[in-house]
Amino acid sequence: MTNTYVLPESQWEVTFLDKSDADISYHESVCRLLDLLTVNISNAFCITDIPIGKVTNIPFGKNPLKVAGENAIILDASPGCYWGQYAFQYAHEICHYLIDSQWPPMRDEWFEEVICECSSRYWLNWLSKSNFYPLSSDIFKNYAFQRTLHINSFNLKDLQDEESQILTCFRGNHESRLHFNFLANQIMPIINDDPEIWSEMFLLRTISDNFTFMENLNNLVYQSLKHKKSFKRIVALFL
Repeated sequence: MTNTYVLPESQWEVTFLDKSDADISYHESVCRLLDLLTVNISNAFCITDIPIGKVTNIPFGKNPLKVAGENAIILDASPGCYWGQYAFQYAHEICHYLIDSQWPPMRDEWFEEVICECSSRYWLNWLSKSNFYPLSSDIFKNYAFQRTLHINSFNLKDLQDEESQILTCFRGNHESRLHFNFLANQIMPIINDDPEIWSEMFLLRTISDNFTFMENLNNLVYQSLKHKKSFKRIVALFL
C-alpha cells in the first residue's frame, strides 16, 4: 500500500510503503517531523539551493541510504509512529545528501559516516528541546543517549598510520558502526561547543584518495573559513 505526501514547507515528497490501513494514521505527524528536520538541517548547512528530494520509507527494507546519483533518500523505519527512529535515520541520510560527496566514494569517506552519526545525535537532542511535540522529548533524548552506549573503543592515534589495521578496516568497510559510534562520542562535544560548524561540513566532499587520512583532515582545517579552531580540535583527537 503506497501513500505519498508533499511536505508543506520544504516541498519534499514522502512516500510510505505500508503494510496495512492501520499505518496511515501516523503519516501526518511523521511528515511534520521530516519537514521540520529538512528545513532546519538545510539551514544549519547554510544551503539554500538544495534540490528538492524524495523520501521513501520501506519497512523491513535493507538499510536507510542516500541514493547515489539521485535526489532521493530511502528510510527503513518500522511500521508505526516511531519518531525517534525516523529522526535518527533521516538526520543521518540528509547529512549525506547535503554533503553530496562524489560517487564512487573515496576510501576515507568512512569519516563522513561518523559525521552523519553525529548529525543524528545532534538533531535528536535538538528535537528533544523543540516544540515538535512536548511529550516526545524523552523519546528523542533517550534515542540519542543509547547511541553513545553501543561502541567498540580503539586507539584513535592508530589512524595516523596509513598501514594500520583499523584504518584498513574502515576503508574496506564503511559500516563499522560500533567503532564509528565510539569516534562520534569523541567528536560530539566539539560540535556541541560550535554547532555552526555544520555550515562547513560540506567540506567533507573534498576528501580525496590523493591524500592520507590525516592530510584529508588537515585540508578541512585549511579550507575552513570560520571554524578552523573546531576542525583543529577534531584533528587533535588523532594526535
